[in-house]
Amino acid sequence: MIPDKIPVQNEKMVRDARSKALLSTDRDAVRAYEKKRQESKAQKERINRLEQELADLKAIISELVQKR
Repeated sequence: MIPDKIPVQNEKMVRDARSKALLSTDRDAVRAYEKKRQESKAQKERINRLEQELADLKAIISELVQKR
């Protein structure tokens, strides 16, 4: 029987026996990475929303100026 995970020199990592991928066993680091990734995604969404609102405001101002 082949073990699922093979230890490597770095004790915070293991190698998957099937795919040969290196996997982190440091759960705190994985959680921190996921939190940072979620925060980055939320920030990008906020920026996109603000850019859209700015474009809408520009269009409204342009329309108001043309009506004068």
